[in-house]
Amino acid sequence: MARTHNLLLAAALAVAIIPAAGVHAATTTAAAPALVEPFVLQVGGTLPALPGTAVSLATGPGGVVAAAHDKGLAVWAAGAWKEVAAGAAHRVAWRGGDLAALTARGLLIASGDRWRTTSVRLPHGVDPARALLAGGPDLVLAQGDRLYRNDRGHAWRPDRLPGDVVAIARSAKSGAIAVATATGVYERAGRSWKQVSATPAVGHLAYDGKDRLWYAAASGIGVRDGGAWKAYGPADGLPMLGFTALTPGANGDIWLGTASGAIRFDGTNWEYRQGRRWLPGDAVAAIAVDAQANAYFATSEGVGKIEARRTTLGEKADVYERAIAAMHRRTPYGFVEGVDLHTPGDLSKWVQGSSDNDGLWTAMYGAAEAFRYGAAKDPAARDNARKVFEALKFLGDVTQGGTDPAPPGFIARSIIETTATDPNIRDNEQRDRDKQKGDAYWKILVPRWPKSADGKWYWKTDTSSDELVGHYFFNALYHDIVAKDDAEKREVASVITRTTDHLIAGDFFFVDHDGKPTRWGFFNPKEINGNPWRREERGLNSQTILAFLAIAEHVSGDPKYAAAKKKLIDEHGYDMNTLAPKVTPGVGGGNQSDDEMAFMNYYHLLAYEKDAELKRSWARSLYDYWQLEQYELNPFFNFIAATGLAGQTWLDAYGPFPLDMPGPWLEQSVDTLKRFPLNMIDWKQTNTARLDIVNLGRHIRPDADPAKLGMRRNGLVLPIDERVIGHWNHDPYKLEQGGAGTHVNDGTSYLLPYWMGRYHKFITEK
Repeated sequence: MARTHNLLLAAALAVAIIPAAGVHAATTTAAAPALVEPFVLQVGGTLPALPGTAVSLATGPGGVVAAAHDKGLAVWAAGAWKEVAAGAAHRVAWRGGDLAALTARGLLIASGDRWRTTSVRLPHGVDPARALLAGGPDLVLAQGDRLYRNDRGHAWRPDRLPGDVVAIARSAKSGAIAVATATGVYERAGRSWKQVSATPAVGHLAYDGKDRLWYAAASGIGVRDGGAWKAYGPADGLPMLGFTALTPGANGDIWLGTASGAIRFDGTNWEYRQGRRWLPGDAVAAIAVDAQANAYFATSEGVGKIEARRTTLGEKADVYERAIAAMHRRTPYGFVEGVDLHTPGDLSKWVQGSSDNDGLWTAMYGAAEAFRYGAAKDPAARDNARKVFEALKFLGDVTQGGTDPAPPGFIARSIIETTATDPNIRDNEQRDRDKQKGDAYWKILVPRWPKSADGKWYWKTDTSSDELVGHYFFNALYHDIVAKDDAEKREVASVITRTTDHLIAGDFFFVDHDGKPTRWGFFNPKEINGNPWRREERGLNSQTILAFLAIAEHVSGDPKYAAAKKKLIDEHGYDMNTLAPKVTPGVGGGNQSDDEMAFMNYYHLLAYEKDAELKRSWARSLYDYWQLEQYELNPFFNFIAATGLAGQTWLDAYGPFPLDMPGPWLEQSVDTLKRFPLNMIDWKQTNTARLDIVNLGRHIRPDADPAKLGMRRNGLVLPIDERVIGHWNHDPYKLEQGGAGTHVNDGTSYLLPYWMGRYHKFITEK
């Protein structure tokens, strides 16, 4: 099939799939670079254990936190708990610099550096276990249909309420008092109570720092702002109902407690905090927030703290770099991958291990360092990138020689020292045969882990296509950005071309030590176009081999790679195949591993393509692909798309139009980088019970449980800090992610898009 005919057909297909109206108006010009100022990052943690279970919290002067627990009263100050009183405590509040607590002994006032306590007589009939307490310049008690005020030891002044009190709130700004009863919300106006809301089943009230009154009810939450009420429910993004606490934040925001985690709302954005990344336990009984916006939570498993830490994107990058240097470099070659913990959540002891994708994950870290060197010219970044180059090169060196040598250019998945336990004991022939019973494409390889020629290493066979993509992606970046002179560029080129020559010599198969292709290593035209079992990989594998050949041609200048690429296009239609590399159609269709490969391929395929018609085709293919991916809030994919589509246009029946990316992709990319959690432990994140989720239907993922797949009502996946991220091949539509806190992911998934964004000037920092 001639290339001209292919591209004419491509144009016809493009006309067929473009909507009749609105496409041109939907596209926008390229976004201006985003200047990212310092911001507040939330970091979860757990305070040391109390003698009992906390039921009430209050923050006071200097950030002191008071906790009432079932065995006493304590304060958290200077990094330690101090017990103030023994015996069950029920509620705490601050009266200026003094601490007030309703306890089994009655009302206690604690003051001074040593927190000496004095008792205050309660009004007749008030039960300290049932009464509500509010602080301020004086104390306010409420129980039944009575409210009492006490100014530093004077007599209690009673006031009759419009009904039995359920909740009480006091404004720190105006001193106003509001109560909730069975008939609604009332506020003290002069000497009388005025009903301000008839919302039923209000259980919690709070005034925020802007003197707005909030309620939490069975149906949702509401706020009175400027005299008007606005209600919010699940349709507005509220993740959960069944509130156990409502507390104002430090900046006009609020925190809500539930039996299944905590929620923060700033009037626009909802943040759901669940699981051990954020809280010691999900059942939240009380919340307190200090003046620095640090939030404290009384849970069934202890007192947690979500710190509001002011930081920058660059400072976050430094944290991940230090963690990688300390924990995540395996073997003297420094392969970068996650580690396993001996004890859940305990970062003091870990164990490293190989994976099926050591080359890919290490290559992506190396790509981050290449972009870092290009953006910041940091010598440490160049050193890190050079180390990665040597590690990946060794994966090709180690397969040569020994008792089971692979053909030249073959790359191992991983390596293990021969001083370790022989991995072939586990990965044996019988295990392969058992796997093949349920997976026809599973290869039987004996040995699966051959020894290197020097006897020092086991190397893993059956290398997959995504491993190759990682090698090519990094090595091309190293060649273009990091290599310091022509000699180093030639060194990189020799590594790239030895694998490309292997593929060409093997008729576009990636051939293992057994003389047969690896499970995923097929790029051969007969296999791709002729084997019906391979049709799902047709588009991606066509795109992949074209990218490999384009990279090899670019780094070497050898015309044989361009000739091989041209033959695959002209005689086998690989350009047509590449127009649609994603075989799982529709938003949420899955297989993010393929997506990750495809986007890395697009980066260099578009950068190196010399033929203008082909480049337009690759751009249109990327544009269509990104339309499906834009809802995943993925800065890596977004930055690749923005780089490849810059200045590109397409011609259809309506005329030319720019292939610019519509929507707030840059703002969303920055938001994802800001939210990226510093805690990379794989604590379980459970989102299946959320009320702001729309489940994916079986028409999208017919083989999956729709109750476990979903997105928010706004059409976007959950934010990155409400799910688990290890690599960009994770499925963001999965509502249950993570494990038992025994694995720690490295920070490459942050570093790569961050430094790519810096290098391409999508984001800037002061």
